[in-house]
Amino acid sequence: MSARKRGGDAMRGPGSAPDPETALAEAKEESIDVLAECFARDMLTVEDFERRVSIVHAAGTMPELAKAVDGIRTGGPADSSPPRSASVEALQRMTPDVPAGRVRANDRAVALFGETKRMGRWIPARQNTFVAALGSAVVDLREALLGPGECRIQAVAFMGSVEILVPPGLHVQCAGSAILGSFGEQPGDRAAPLDPDAPFVRIDGLAVLGSVEVHSRHPGESKKQARRRLRREKKEGRRARKLAEREARRLR
Repeated sequence: MSARKRGGDAMRGPGSAPDPETALAEAKEESIDVLAECFARDMLTVEDFERRVSIVHAAGTMPELAKAVDGIRTGGPADSSPPRSASVEALQRMTPDVPAGRVRANDRAVALFGETKRMGRWIPARQNTFVAALGSAVVDLREALLGPGECRIQAVAFMGSVEILVPPGLHVQCAGSAILGSFGEQPGDRAAPLDPDAPFVRIDGLAVLGSVEVHSRHPGESKKQARRRLRREKKEGRRARKLAEREARRLR
């Protein structure tokens, strides 16, 4: 356990549970430690190590973080297996499996002189249509359970607004048109899916005298906090690359 994590546990005191953001940060730190040890044991190539570390930094939820250790064996002989870390086994069990039968074909919501929201742990349909006419719609995918493959969102804003929140690391393809309005995406991590069945979101539609905006944030994260996180992740990414280069030189 790292000194930072021990310090955080001491500050919380016995019996108190960490908040979700702190718990995720600690899980990320432990995951990087585990990956670094696996790399040092020649169990991961440089490319695989960097790919998994990128997943850790981009993860906004525990299920997303679980993908960083997917496929790492936790059993077998002690001299050939990775560290028998409880976090590895726990993370590998956290990837949700959404049965295809639970994913609806279509979903629709209209905000007319009002507001509509989709938030929390919900299952988006394959085809989702959100219309905001003199109103607002919020589509929060940060804790949504996405089925495998494509999830399409058609957003239409007429003198209104549609805000779509996605977790960092989720692959998003955004294309839309605007007439005296705006249809855009906030810069963020948009790495391609690791496999063909990985969830990804395709967003299109139209904004007329209104706006359709796509923002990448962690659950409960504000715009200001998101900007700080992006700056911090850039620094952590540089540190991870230096670690990988140092380990590669050591193993040559």
